[in-house]
Amino acid sequence: MPKFGRGLNRELVAAVNRGEIEEPLTTRDVALFAERRGWKVRPSHLQVTLQNASTEAHSPTYKKYFLALGRGRFRLRDEYRGTEWL
Repeated sequence: MPKFGRGLNRELVAAVNRGEIEEPLTTRDVALFAERRGWKVRPSHLQVTLQNASTEAHSPTYKKYFLALGRGRFRLRDEYRGTEWL
């Protein structure tokens, strides 16, 4: 069972779709979101999870929810937008 709801990245996808997190999102935005939820997430975990969910070089089975915009900013990929991801 995931530690953070349905899994941290999946919860981030839903938060962006609900408008709880504005794009481009950063690790600071994610840290504030996690804090509001009462989740204790290490800063290094935040950085790694966003990177892993945005790079094709990481595991081929890891879902790529985000696009890296550079300078620690990310945006949700178009295929993960919509109410079915809430």
